[in-house]
Amino acid sequence: MRIKDVRPQPFVFQLRCDRCGAEAQHNIDDGFNNFLQIEFDTSWGSDLGDGNHVELDICHTCLKETVGSWLRASPAAWAAVGQVPASEDFMAGVEKLPVQERDPL
Repeated sequence: MRIKDVRPQPFVFQLRCDRCGAEAQHNIDDGFNNFLQIEFDTSWGSDLGDGNHVELDICHTCLKETVGSWLRASPAAWAAVGQVPASEDFMAGVEKLPVQERDPL
């Protein structure tokens, strides 16, 4: 016989963009669909410090405004099969930099 109980588990309820402060909650409107969460550990000799843990929560608007000219966007697999039309003008309004003028991150 299995006797079950409910145990509360912590989870991310809300995200706040580290750049502009825009907020999203997991259960309201698009939830976290328009946010990018980056989390990684640096290695030795990194410009971000040796062995540091790095996190960034950024909204898609800020992502586009800050690194938009370096983003490579193509239709996702689920959009390519016709379920959802891919955005034709994703990079509208973002200045395209020639390759030779791009600064390394």
